[in-house]
Amino acid sequence: MANAAAQAGTAKGGKAAKSGKGARILFWTLGLATGIALGVALPTGIMLVVGLLPAAAAFLTDVHPEKTTAKPVLCLNLAGLLPALKMLWLSGHDMRALASVLGDPTTLLLAYSGAAFGFALARTLPYAVLVGLEAKAATTIKLLEQRQDQLRADWGDPVAEEANRLAMRAAKAIERKLAGS
Repeated sequence: MANAAAQAGTAKGGKAAKSGKGARILFWTLGLATGIALGVALPTGIMLVVGLLPAAAAFLTDVHPEKTTAKPVLCLNLAGLLPALKMLWLSGHDMRALASVLGDPTTLLLAYSGAAFGFALARTLPYAVLVGLEAKAATTIKLLEQRQDQLRADWGDPVAEEANRLAMRAAKAIERKLAGS
């Protein structure tokens, strides 16, 4: 089922490749912003370079065209780094303040644990959604079977068999459509 969804997504005009290009542009824009920050505000730039190492590693190792793991890692890594940046900006924004902020073990622990949580979220959320969808499908199947039993009791077996034949034909048509696209 996942393969069919992936094929359907790439068959619709190459959306997956387009999103991957956007992720690359976002990554290089962030890199350019960090470079500018290094030139204009050296302590902030150094803090970004050190703090965003997990996001850079996730981007380089994520082989999915849409960078589905790198995006949440980057967002939560930045969220974990924001308190340290705020502390740096409020404490003078110089190299001495940077050394003080980076010397605190909770600074990188918070930033890197945010990145780890983003990685875990990206890896587990699709399975959680799949479990929810399968539970909903099982409930729908039970309701349809109950309705079919009720119709069989009201109309008899020939009508139910005809409904089964029509349902199978519709399912095969959907399979052919997915396989053809």
